[in-house]
Amino acid sequence: MIEMRPAGEADRESVASLLDLAFNMRRNAVDIQELRRRLCAFDGDRPVASARSIDYDQWFGGQRVPCAGLAGVAVLPEYRGQGLASAIVRTVLRDERARGRAISALYPTATALYRSLGYEFGGVRLQFRAPIADLPAHRGRGRGGGEVRQMEATDLDNVMNCFSLFASGHNGPVQSPDRDWWHDHVLAPKSDRDLPRAVVVPDGEGLSGYVNYHLEPWGPGGFGDNGYKAVCNHLVFEDFRALRTLLGYFRGFENSASELAWYGPPTTPQVALAIGSNGFSMRSSLTRWMTRVLDVPLALRSRGYPQATGEAVVEIDDTLFPENAGPWLVQADAGRVSVEPLDPAAAAHRPGTGKPLSIGLFSALYTGFASPADLVVVGAMDEDDERVPFLSALFAGPVPWMPDFF
Repeated sequence: MIEMRPAGEADRESVASLLDLAFNMRRNAVDIQELRRRLCAFDGDRPVASARSIDYDQWFGGQRVPCAGLAGVAVLPEYRGQGLASAIVRTVLRDERARGRAISALYPTATALYRSLGYEFGGVRLQFRAPIADLPAHRGRGRGGGEVRQMEATDLDNVMNCFSLFASGHNGPVQSPDRDWWHDHVLAPKSDRDLPRAVVVPDGEGLSGYVNYHLEPWGPGGFGDNGYKAVCNHLVFEDFRALRTLLGYFRGFENSASELAWYGPPTTPQVALAIGSNGFSMRSSLTRWMTRVLDVPLALRSRGYPQATGEAVVEIDDTLFPENAGPWLVQADAGRVSVEPLDPAAAAHRPGTGKPLSIGLFSALYTGFASPADLVVVGAMDEDDERVPFLSALFAGPVPWMPDFF
């Protein structure tokens, strides 16, 4: 009989074995850095399926929205086809909604599965690459540049603050409040072979930028025939001086690497403008992440918005959480948004009412990945829907992206 329960310390090695088999990879049990918030389906004492939730805040409209990052959804091969993945994700989502998480995000390996659970594409993770030789030379302090030094343990608070200021200008980046997460997933070495490092740009008592990176051998499609590329996970800067300082730092890698790779927003405008003659001849690889709104009113109240004014009635079709259905009266006054439930009979006679949206398409609208015009094209909204202009203004903003993978 299958039983679901949280994994404990005694399950560490068997969970590692489950993940090995499910993802066709090799890992030691000690590599599973946290069993906390990992739910498993057990057949007797043996874990046969697993999923983990990570506490994040996700940035939208300059505000942090409570987010459950879903990772490590795995089922043993001989137990597949029995609905265990769907069952364990549903259980995790119910728990996370009860804990006050407004939304959930994940990187899908099985898009159809997650769409059936209410997820939809919510943003992108883009890696850009450019030749080291095209980076601006380091100017140094006093010549429009700044100092670069190796990050120290005492810099962590300033690094987290620097990321907050950077992320507040974008939609989609996730930020963990857990200092251990920052050390393990952002700043810690990936392996001795990768030669990892983190450096910062000091600015008075704080920092104006930082980057964590590692060197890795070139793969196909590089700008040369051999050597290494410097791969940045976080390339974070508060102003153009800090950006040029960090790029100038990597210009000094000409003898050890020929490419710089970094994650950034789709247009990556500041970096493109700072790079030299071939600044726009960047090559990118794309990974998409998915989003699911868990609590409609909480999610709408939590994020920030442009200076939109107006109102609309929104109804949601959500089989997992019927309490999300509404109808909800969404009102905005110069970007200040309120969300209140409406009596269905009253909603039917109110201007700005349209047909219900599936929770997945509403989630894509919420992040800004899909616009109301996109929903009209796919038939989720009518072309003459009175809500289109207001919702277009309300959810306008930069394309959502994030640098972190989980």
